[in-house]
Amino acid sequence: MTKPNRCRKDISTDGEAGAAQARMFRALAHPARIRLIRRLMEGDCCVSEAEACLKISQPNVSQHLKILKTAGLIVGERRGAKICYRLIDARVERVLRALSLKENLDEEHHRNE
Repeated sequence: MTKPNRCRKDISTDGEAGAAQARMFRALAHPARIRLIRRLMEGDCCVSEAEACLKISQPNVSQHLKILKTAGLIVGERRGAKICYRLIDARVERVLRALSLKENLDEEHHRNE
């Protein structure tokens, strides 16, 4: 006797959405990129500002920005001699805010134990 398929249809057939989510999480899978996104959640940011804020080298900042841009999470715009970046995927902000809320709740729970 075969077991009934208990997967919801939208879970078992929506490979494209799953692939997009995996790309987003891969792009976020580095602490420096999380910090970059958190900075971009505050507003546009140029490479030199990101370098100073994150305290990592300009080539390193550029590499992380390239990964985020390739994933479609940010966009760069030339402003004179500078390129400034901004967040264009609202899902990223929602995910990071949800994770921060969870971390805060976990910390509060441990303090109250």
